[in-house]
Amino acid sequence: MAFAAPIAAFAATQDKDVGFTTIYRFVLVPLFLFSGTFFPVSELPGWLRPIAYATPLYHGVSLCRGLVLGTASLWPAVGDAAYLVVVAAVGYRLARATFTKRLVL
Repeated sequence: MAFAAPIAAFAATQDKDVGFTTIYRFVLVPLFLFSGTFFPVSELPGWLRPIAYATPLYHGVSLCRGLVLGTASLWPAVGDAAYLVVVAAVGYRLARATFTKRLVL
């Protein structure tokens, strides 16, 4: 939901499909590369780490990795889950507003 809701908000603003390929190329692919999915975020340059920590994928990977490996601590896991819920809620509100605006006009 942390990905679907903001993309749904974006989808309501599009008239053609070009925007989706742009999102895939310039957002989703770098997101996988720089969010700790394939290698640790600690290996990234210092200026790129805060950007990685701000992505929802980092928090999803961190939460899943901790739960699967049994190394999850309570408060970091709660923080990751809360971040994902907030991103999903904001995306839902934006999607609702953009779809309402698009359907009413």
